[in-house]
Amino acid sequence: MDITSFSLSNPWRTGRSWVVPDIERNVTSELVNWLEDPEILILAGARQVGKTSILYQLINRLLQSNLADAKDIYYFNLDFSSISEFLHDQGAFLRFINAEKIRKAFVFIDEVQRLPDPGRFIKSLQDLHLQIKFILTGSSSLDIRTKTQESLTGRKQVFRIEPLSFSEYLKTIPGLSSLPVLDPQNYRFYIGALNDALYEYGLYGGYPALVLTPDREKKILRLNELFSSYLEKDIAGFLKVENIPAFRNLTTLLAAQQGGLVNIQELASTLGLHRETIVKYVHYLEETFVVKQLTPFFLNPRTELSKMPKIYFADQGLRNLAMGNFSDLRSRSDIGQILEGIVANHIIQNSLVPHKIHYWRTKSGAEVDFIVSAVKPVQSVEVKAGESKSATISRGYRSFLSKYNPLNALLLNNTTWVKFDIGERMIEAIPTPVFLLQESDKVRSSLLTAR
Repeated sequence: MDITSFSLSNPWRTGRSWVVPDIERNVTSELVNWLEDPEILILAGARQVGKTSILYQLINRLLQSNLADAKDIYYFNLDFSSISEFLHDQGAFLRFINAEKIRKAFVFIDEVQRLPDPGRFIKSLQDLHLQIKFILTGSSSLDIRTKTQESLTGRKQVFRIEPLSFSEYLKTIPGLSSLPVLDPQNYRFYIGALNDALYEYGLYGGYPALVLTPDREKKILRLNELFSSYLEKDIAGFLKVENIPAFRNLTTLLAAQQGGLVNIQELASTLGLHRETIVKYVHYLEETFVVKQLTPFFLNPRTELSKMPKIYFADQGLRNLAMGNFSDLRSRSDIGQILEGIVANHIIQNSLVPHKIHYWRTKSGAEVDFIVSAVKPVQSVEVKAGESKSATISRGYRSFLSKYNPLNALLLNNTTWVKFDIGERMIEAIPTPVFLLQESDKVRSSLLTAR
């Protein structure tokens, strides 16, 4: 192993100064709670979404809380080929970290999928029951699952790392980084600034490097480089997709119809591809954390659509890049699609593990954007892009509420926060940015599996 590369990546071991990433991620506290448990922690997320920064935050927490000495913390960056090759030899690895010592070693491995058989490598070490805590990252759900799933079953906790949420994004904005608890009495003091921040967030997205870039032209250039790198390394490199232009064109089509019903056969005809190829490409987009699919909620398949999914981009900046449109959201006809995409990701990230997220639509066209359900619906959410001077809901939403009676019904809008009754059902109209600041303090859907 090139010891210089290792030393430069581990400044705490040599006493050199190092910078802890500024943006504190919400998931960091969840991960800290697992540091003293035996399970292997896996952080899965797209490239440049901030996984390495989270590792450094965890290392800083270990040092600040005296849970580990600097010499007991090892960070291996597998982007360095010499380090990747070194981790092929389990014996050399155990000798290097002095595995027989009494104090626990914390081993961080970045981009673990670069190992030829990471699941087997880690499993055999884990099964020795040594004082070693593994924290791993990976950039592809397919990579992680195919290379670790069987070997690490029952030994791991997987956390999905997303771009910055809206609440995390606000931490970077002076004046909004330390908001008080908002309620219907005080929110009007902040709603203008919050909506401005939401439109900016909806334009460029939540990738940390872009958020911290003040120059707008550089934001777009960096976003373009991020997507080009994704196509080169994940799609062409790992997944061996040869028709990259077709893959890019599909991404553009999906961006244009975000929040609409996805007709696979229609996409195949438009692009001149086989249906099976479209299905495969959409699967790749989902498993590499670019898009998320929602399926319809239904109890009676004879009266409700049940086949076509809806697709939302995990980051609206990437969606705007695919569209080639970075004009001001206030003047755009697709602002509703963008806000709906932001809300979709928020609901998915903050739902309790047993809950499922769907949309609802009948054959007659009645529709509700999001349904959170267990056995029955527990929450319904409709997103409106414009100002709502009077809180009113659509006939389709009324139909859903009458039929399913969810525990909680929301109408998201720009400015209004009020509760009102529709028959015997209470509805809460709430500004979208205020809703996006509400996060579950329980186990969230970022915890993908407890197996």
